[in-house]
Amino acid sequence: MSSLSGKKVLCFIALPHHNRFLVPIMEALAQQGMDVVYFTAAAEGAFEITLNQANLPYRHVLDYATADTADCVAAAMRELRPVLQDKMLSNRALQSVPMVIHDKVIRAAVENFYCLKQMLEVEKPDLLFALHELNPWGKILGYISHVHRIPYFTLQEGLYYADIHYYRFHTDYSTACIVWGQECREILLKAGCSDGRIYPLGNTHIWDAKKEFMDPAVVHRTRSALGIAPEKKIILFLMSHSHYRSFEAQPFLRWMRERGDIIAVLKWHPATGKEIVDRALENLKDNPLVLSVDGVDTYALIGASEVCVTVGNSTTGLEALVFGKPLIEVRLPDQPYSYTLQGVAEQAMGFEDMSEKIETILSRGLSAETAANGERYLNRNFAYRDGKTMERIVDLVAESLAARSAGPNTQLASSGRISVPCSIVLPVDDVAPEALLATLEAISTRSAPELYEVLIVDCAMGQETKGILASLGGDVRILIGKPDWDYGAACNEAVKEARGKYLVFLKPGLVPEQGWLEGWLDVAEKESDFGVVGGQVLNPNGLLWHIGLAFDVNQRPFSIYRMLPREFSGALRQREFKALEVPFLISRELFCRLGGFNPALRNRFEDVDLCLAVKQAGLRVLYTPRSAMTRQVASWQPEPEQDRSSRIYFYSRWTGSLWQDDERYLKEDGLTHDALSRLYRELAGRVAVGAGKVVLSAPAGVS
Repeated sequence: MSSLSGKKVLCFIALPHHNRFLVPIMEALAQQGMDVVYFTAAAEGAFEITLNQANLPYRHVLDYATADTADCVAAAMRELRPVLQDKMLSNRALQSVPMVIHDKVIRAAVENFYCLKQMLEVEKPDLLFALHELNPWGKILGYISHVHRIPYFTLQEGLYYADIHYYRFHTDYSTACIVWGQECREILLKAGCSDGRIYPLGNTHIWDAKKEFMDPAVVHRTRSALGIAPEKKIILFLMSHSHYRSFEAQPFLRWMRERGDIIAVLKWHPATGKEIVDRALENLKDNPLVLSVDGVDTYALIGASEVCVTVGNSTTGLEALVFGKPLIEVRLPDQPYSYTLQGVAEQAMGFEDMSEKIETILSRGLSAETAANGERYLNRNFAYRDGKTMERIVDLVAESLAARSAGPNTQLASSGRISVPCSIVLPVDDVAPEALLATLEAISTRSAPELYEVLIVDCAMGQETKGILASLGGDVRILIGKPDWDYGAACNEAVKEARGKYLVFLKPGLVPEQGWLEGWLDVAEKESDFGVVGGQVLNPNGLLWHIGLAFDVNQRPFSIYRMLPREFSGALRQREFKALEVPFLISRELFCRLGGFNPALRNRFEDVDLCLAVKQAGLRVLYTPRSAMTRQVASWQPEPEQDRSSRIYFYSRWTGSLWQDDERYLKEDGLTHDALSRLYRELAGRVAVGAGKVVLSAPAGVS
C-alpha cells in the first residue's frame, strides 16, 4: 500500500490554464490512494466556470459559510472600513476608484479568508496545492495553511519575464515551490525568494503534450477542424496581451498570395478583449489567408504549425521551442524579455519584414548556431526533459507527508558515567588537514583540561587525515565511523560513549578563542531554563559569521548580522533565539531525551531542528558573547540529493512554527531593515577605502 493512501489533498483551481498544471498532479496523487478535493473561491471572474467546463467535481469556499463566519466578516469590515476611508482620503490614486468598488473587493477578500479558514477546519487536509502564491487567494491559503500546520505546494506558472521584484512573493508560505528549471530558480533567488523552498523538477505536462499534439493523426485532426488543407503551411502567431492598433499587413499578405501555400493563424492571449481583437483585425476581415482562433488548444496549434511567431512576451514561445518549432519574435515596446537576445529566435520588426524571415526558415531551416542555442536554452529552463516530473512531484509529496507524520525521535541511550563537565564531540570528514589541526590545537591550548574530554568520530576517507588522528594523544578518544555517515549520525553515535554532563558539538575548521568553554558553562550553570547555548562565530576576517538564527519573510532561518563587526552592539549582550547553528552546548540528558540529531536531516538543518525541539520542550536557546571562535573553512557539506530531502523534511515538519521574527531583533537593537542596509553599505564603503576599525552601534549606526 502506498504511503499516501488515505491522505487528503485540497487543490485550488481558478483559471482554465491551471488545469493543465494541476490536474495531472492530482490524478497521479489519486493513483497513489490520496483523496483529492478540488475547490475554488469567490472572484469577479467566476472561477467555478473553469471547473464546470473541465467536468471536475469541486467545492466552493462559500459552501463553508456559517453564522460564525458571517459574524467574523462583519466584525472585520467594521474594523477595516475606517482604515480604508483614511487611506482613500490621503491618496489620489485610490480616489480614482469608487469607494463602493474598494469595499466590494475588500469584502470579497475577507469572506474568502474566513470561508477558507472554515474549510480547512472542516476538511482537515494533509496537504494543499495551488498554482502559485502571487494572488490574494494564494496568499490567504498560504497563511491559513501555516496556522493549521499544513504543507503548502505551489508551482511555476509559466516563463518568468516580468520585473524581477514581482517574483519576490513566491516563497512566503510555500513549503515547496516547484519550478521547471535552473533559469526560474535563479530568477526567484535574485528576487529574494528562499532557496530552501525551491525545487527544480521539470515541467508537469509539456513533454506529454508534445508527444500527443505532434502525432500525425492529431495534427491532421487539428488542420481539418481549422479547414486547412494538408499542403498548406501554417504560420502561427502567438499574441501576447496588448492594446493593438489595426494591423497594416499588406506586404505580408502579398507574399502569402504569391506563395499560395501559407495560412496565418492568430492565437490570442485569453485576457485580450474582443474589442482589441476586432480593432487589430479591422484591415484583415474576411481574408481567407488569415484565421483568428479562440477556444482551440494552443498546443494543438503549435503541433500543426511550421513556424511560430511570438508577438510580445509569452510563455508560448518557450513551448514552441519544446515542440521543435522555428521561432520568430516581434518585440513590442517596453518588452522586458526577448527570445532573440537569448539566441533562440529570429527577430522581425513586424509584418513589413516577416515574410523574409519566414522564407529563409522554410527554405534553409534553422542555422546550426540557433539550434545549439535552443538546446542550451531548454536545458536552462528545464531541469529534466525525461517526462518523469510527475513521479518526482509524487515522491516529494510523500517525503513531505512522511515528515509530518513522523513522531519524536527515539531517545538515545548514553551509558557513560558522568566524570567530566563537557564532552566535546568532533566528527571529522575529509576537511583540509590544516583546518583539523587548527581546531585540535585551539581546543588543547585554549581550554582548561579539567573541563572536557574529546570524542573524535573518524568518518574521513583520506589517509592524511587518518594519519593525523592516529598521532593524537591525551584525553582524546577516536571512534571509528563510516564515510557515508552524516554529521548528525556521527554525533549521535559519539554521545553514546560520552562521559560529560554537557555535550559540545564542534566541526573541523572551527577555532575557539580563550575562555570559550568557560563562557558556555557559566551560562549553562546559571540559567535554570537553559536548553542550548552558543556564542560568536567569526569569519577569517574577524567579522560576525553567526550569533543566532532569525527567520525572514520567507520563514527561512538565516544568521542575523552576518558580516558586521564583532563589536556591533547587537552582538555584545546575551539574548535568546529560536535556533542556533553548530557549535553549541547542550546537556547530555536533554540531548538524549530529545533523541539527538534527527537522522532524517543530513548535514542541513539538523542543528536548527534540534533547537526548535528544545524550544518546543519549553527551554531557551541562548547566545552569549562570552564565547567566540573563528570559522576558517566549511566542513560537513550536504550532497545535492541529501540536501533536497533534508529541506523538504525540515520545512514540512516545522510548517507553522517558522514565522518571521527578524524585525523583533532589529527593533531590540534600534534598527529597521532600511537602517540595517545602510549599516552594511557604510561598512562596505569603509572597507573599500581602507578605513580602520569599524564599530557599529545602535541606534546611531556606524561610528
